[in-house]
Amino acid sequence: MKNNKLALLLVTLSAFFWGSNFNAGAIVVAQASPLSAASERFVIAALAILIFMIIKDKDSITTFKLNWKPFVLLGLCGITGFNLAFFIGLQTTSPINGALIMATSPVITTLIAAIIDKHRITRSQGIGMLISLVGVILVISNGNISNLIKLEFSRGDLIIMLGNLAWATYTVGCRKFISNSTPLQTTSFTMLFGTLGIVLFSVYQGGLIKEVISISISNHIILIYMGIAGSVLAYLFWNVGIKELGAANTSIFFNLVPVFTMLLALITGLIPNVLQLMGAVLVIGGVIYATGAYKVIMKSS
Repeated sequence: MKNNKLALLLVTLSAFFWGSNFNAGAIVVAQASPLSAASERFVIAALAILIFMIIKDKDSITTFKLNWKPFVLLGLCGITGFNLAFFIGLQTTSPINGALIMATSPVITTLIAAIIDKHRITRSQGIGMLISLVGVILVISNGNISNLIKLEFSRGDLIIMLGNLAWATYTVGCRKFISNSTPLQTTSFTMLFGTLGIVLFSVYQGGLIKEVISISISNHIILIYMGIAGSVLAYLFWNVGIKELGAANTSIFFNLVPVFTMLLALITGLIPNVLQLMGAVLVIGGVIYATGAYKVIMKSS
């Protein structure tokens, strides 16, 4: 029970850190290209977590030899594929479309878990996911449902959906295909190969070094935060959740990301409307109900 309680807290922090990435990233990409920012962010993240793993974990080489193929494939899938799909997809579609598609991530993850990992979708999970999905729609539509009616779908939406599938595969695959590996080892090795994929793609696009050098000191500091908290801690805590709670339950917490983004926007003076606040309450309530978090809290009180 103590492990579950800690895991619930950690995956909530993952959602918070990823939510803050949108606020922090918006500042950075106003000056730098998304690819150069993503490359620097993940290089910082990969170096930090690899150094920490080398100091803390003496059995990492054994784990790597046992799991190097899934580490490579899941890193390229869940980190390279997920991040590049969103960068490329958002060039030809709207942020609202992208957020809506990502809101289906818990459902897709649960379905993949049901197919690959023989996970049975419970009644509470189904109801909780539906409640959270409605809440996410209210949050990202700015509380105006007419914004959704006017949406048009493009090639970018398909690319983002592929990124969504990549993320769901990463979430399920880390539990299904990796054995005898700690969350620290899984995060470190998948992030290493995912970072290599992002950097190689950025180099292929050209001008990476020049663009990174031109980034201001203040934005470098923001990227350090995004690398340490928004990448290392977020992915590490997420993998703890996958190990302790399962892929399906952990994925539901991804719906908290836009809620935290909205709440953090209060700092810049953006006041959410009543429907957005209602949406945030629905998301949180749906997550708590679907994962049975309320049972863990009640038992520990």
